[in-house]
Amino acid sequence: MNMHKNTHLTPSLDLDILNGIMRQAVLQQLQTYLGADTIIETHITRDMLERAEKIRLSNALRGVFEADLVY
Repeated sequence: MNMHKNTHLTPSLDLDILNGIMRQAVLQQLQTYLGADTIIETHITRDMLERAEKIRLSNALRGVFEADLVY
């Protein structure tokens, strides 16, 4: 998948991830939480994470926050 700057990805729900309250809020208000207009639901690979400029996670307690890939 060819990614462009400012492309935001989220895991697909078919991966058995939790479609939680914070995830739903982020998807409904992309500009507010990510400063983005679009987001792509996809299968995210380790290679994609290694090439990412930023990795952001979210949960209802902490909101949206940056994370680092640690080996």
